[in-house]
Amino acid sequence: MLYPNLPIKTAGGKVFWDTLDRRNGWKLQQNMFTGHFRILDPDDVRQAWGTDESEMWRTFRNFAGSRSE
Repeated sequence: MLYPNLPIKTAGGKVFWDTLDRRNGWKLQQNMFTGHFRILDPDDVRQAWGTDESEMWRTFRNFAGSRSE
């Protein structure tokens, strides 16, 4: 499930977050403690978050395109 998002600047996920993929500056991350996911844009602004991994991957590909870094 994706949740309503308020785009907020983050520190980029250097603590408490595992980066699952990076594409064109975008990041898909998973929180180490809660297990929820978020998508950060190239400026580390959160653009989406949720708990459904397959839905988050689909949303990430829509935002970031298909080329991995």
